[in-house]
Amino acid sequence: MLGDVNNRPHQDRLWTAGDRTGGPVDQVFDKLRQKVPGLIVERLQVTHPADDDNVYFVGDEQGRDRIQIETAPDGQPPFLIENGGRSQTSDTGEAVSLINRLLDKSRRGRSLGSC
Repeated sequence: MLGDVNNRPHQDRLWTAGDRTGGPVDQVFDKLRQKVPGLIVERLQVTHPADDDNVYFVGDEQGRDRIQIETAPDGQPPFLIENGGRSQTSDTGEAVSLINRLLDKSRRGRSLGSC
């Protein structure tokens, strides 16, 4: 988990299937949306034009902001994936698999905690 990220006010912009960077991260999100029902993607909304807005938060209805993904400008690799630990890849398939596993693990952890 990302610690207090789940409890922060949502200052991010919902990133829908129609939103595009023009880079490979679009493929990552498209494939995740096919695999994960109710996927929620938000993009960091910056306050200054010089700030880096290539940061995305991924979750679902059970919990937003479970995984943070950073990209190079325009959605280009490498993809830095964080969820308590850090992984980096330039391969879209590997990014999809890793994020999907982390989401699944997070969902299982939440359902066990609610029993």
